[in-house]
Amino acid sequence: MLVAAAAEVLRGAGMESMRGPYSPSINDECGLLVGRFDQPPCIGLTWNPEYYIRLLEAEGFGHFLTFHALNLPMYRLPKSERLGKIVARVAFRSKLKMRTMDIRRLPEELAIVQKVYNVTLERNTGFVPIAMEDLLAAADDIRAIADPRLLLIAEMDGKDAGVAITLPNFNEILSRIKCTPHWLRLAHVFFLMKTQKIRNCRQIVLGVVPECRDRGLHAWLIYEQFARAQERHENAVLGWMEDNNTEILKNCRIVGGETDRSWQILEKPLVGAGEA
Repeated sequence: MLVAAAAEVLRGAGMESMRGPYSPSINDECGLLVGRFDQPPCIGLTWNPEYYIRLLEAEGFGHFLTFHALNLPMYRLPKSERLGKIVARVAFRSKLKMRTMDIRRLPEELAIVQKVYNVTLERNTGFVPIAMEDLLAAADDIRAIADPRLLLIAEMDGKDAGVAITLPNFNEILSRIKCTPHWLRLAHVFFLMKTQKIRNCRQIVLGVVPECRDRGLHAWLIYEQFARAQERHENAVLGWMEDNNTEILKNCRIVGGETDRSWQILEKPLVGAGEA
């Protein structure tokens, strides 16, 4: 009934196909998990029972797009010492500089994220430019849970060249308060944040502006970010990334990442062959 109702609305708007799931766009949680259902959900990534895909396939949906998250155990990074020397030379030759975001000036820093994000990810399938209002709405959450050392802005010749944002997997905290009475949950959250180590983190944004690509900046950002993350986390989740984004996937594997989980966007035609 839900699929039929959505299809009717979309046909009325002149659409020829429906794709999803999106919540509500590709900038947010999206896709159906297609494996590793035994893994607990990571911040910003969807989890669903295995049978969801079977239900939608029975309603006429088929595969449209696959994207992946890679798993990076932090103990692998010391083995990438050679890579560290390489990216350091690249940074020196290209006059690259890196700084952490200033949380006290978060709106101004998020304006840089918006600019880099929108010019970097416009080639992604289903891209929708991210609005400043959306970033500002997330500012309080970032202030509450982010480690500023893992919010990086790269500069080349004094101009903003790339961003890398990693957040702790706050789901590990939330999963521990399920049985806590509602009136105690906020206090319990603060207590756990002070006393419990969050084992995993997730890289949610990695972007380099077009004019600065192919200069080693992607690898430099990845390496620097997780060399810092080693101090607080045992494991990192990279992405998600479309399966045709070979450059980023290659750089993530260079530092030791391995494909861990995959998601699919599904598509259903809304018109028959004779109706198009």
